[in-house]
Amino acid sequence: MIGFILLIFIFKSELFRIDGRHIFQCFVLALESFAFNVLLILGSKDMDSTTISSVISAYFVFIPIIEYILYKTLPKLNIIIAIVLVFIGIPLIIGLKLENFQNRRLIFLLLADLTIALNIITIGKFAKGSNPAILGMGQLFFIIIISFISWAIECKIYNKAMILPTEPTFWGSVIFIGCFIRGFYTVVQTYAQRYVEPVDAALIFSSEIIMTLLFSGFVYTFLFNEPYSETITTSKIIGVALMLTGILTSQIDFKEILVDHKKEQK
Repeated sequence: MIGFILLIFIFKSELFRIDGRHIFQCFVLALESFAFNVLLILGSKDMDSTTISSVISAYFVFIPIIEYILYKTLPKLNIIIAIVLVFIGIPLIIGLKLENFQNRRLIFLLLADLTIALNIITIGKFAKGSNPAILGMGQLFFIIIISFISWAIECKIYNKAMILPTEPTFWGSVIFIGCFIRGFYTVVQTYAQRYVEPVDAALIFSSEIIMTLLFSGFVYTFLFNEPYSETITTSKIIGVALMLTGILTSQIDFKEILVDHKKEQK
């Protein structure tokens, strides 16, 4: 709601350009974003932030798979190598114990990966011919409606009252997420993906692994005024390093390097 109000205030003049195509696109993006958020919440319980961030950042491996299914586009060699490195890195991050792989939370996070990969591809297709500000505002508008209906249904099923928490930490998180993630981030992502391919966009977003390792403790302590207890193990560092190597490898064009090498030999 806060992000939507912020976007309305900034881009109110764009509201007069809304048409049926924009409404449909906004609704599709809202469904994808809502599904991702639900799966992320279901998968995040009792998991540390580095594991969550690393598994979620693996969504870029699903993009070439989805593009092949939808558009029959075969992944390049660099993408295949990147996928292998990422799938080696994930077990190191979550721990090599069998029970970690049987954890249903991990299944929810992987489904969230699949959902956000589809969302990035969809944004890339929609953004090239639509107004990013309208897509951002419309997406948030439909997310508000879908979330409110879902909340009402949940309260009805579990016989709960529709009452918002009053804790300052809750509202601090809501304001931060609403302004910077739901508001600013949504419009910037939609605008930028006019010019960036889905896999390239996923590469940029995947840098959140580094941000999580560096700043998660500070942010957690700042927002909740509690000590951060996650332990950064050697296994996690190696796993994150492999994932980052895979992400960077996805941007290397081996064919172009080989052609340039042959030219130099001549």
